[in-house]
Amino acid sequence: MQQETTLTKVASHAPSVAEPAAEHAEHHVDHLKMASFTYNIENSKMAMWLFLASEMFLFSVLIIAYIIARYAHPEEHAQLNVPLTSINTFILLLSSFSVVWALSGVQMGNQTRLLRGLAGVIVLGSIFFLLMMYEYSELSHHGITLAHPFGMAFYALTGLHGAHVLIGLVWAIYVFNRAFNGVYTKESYWGVEFWGLYWHFVDVVWIFIFTVVYLL
Repeated sequence: MQQETTLTKVASHAPSVAEPAAEHAEHHVDHLKMASFTYNIENSKMAMWLFLASEMFLFSVLIIAYIIARYAHPEEHAQLNVPLTSINTFILLLSSFSVVWALSGVQMGNQTRLLRGLAGVIVLGSIFFLLMMYEYSELSHHGITLAHPFGMAFYALTGLHGAHVLIGLVWAIYVFNRAFNGVYTKESYWGVEFWGLYWHFVDVVWIFIFTVVYLL
């Protein structure tokens, strides 16, 4: 009887063979989940780059159309407000620095910096969009409308970019709301990164548009 009791105690204190196997299986499942998550992010990044490439092609076509209309109607080109648009361009470039500020904040786990950076983009982007609308109003008073080839080419190009800015602003508000609720961490911030990639694209495209439309 004493021997049986001793064996029972030893068996109860002996490590279970099933425990290491269960831990290994759990670790394997976690590894698969992480690999799947990383794979999905990489696929999403690839999809984003393909989308931006297609958008760049569309903008390129509209830029060519504008160049043709611009040299066919030089008198209407002279009505463009270069000083105002130069200020607006500077504002949009500042918003890109705000994106970098926000992204660096989330990478460091600094929630305040992230929120301030996002808020800065929303404010600066909104100012850019409103000034663009003001310029449209000003140009319409000078007779530059969609009824003329130059106006059609100008509004198609800059209007498409303005639509992208508006989409970026709505997206920024969405990202800000999620950041405010603590969704993003320094380990998981791909939502901020994707939006930032889109906003930088919008800024780079505008540099080309500003150069071709207002400076040449």
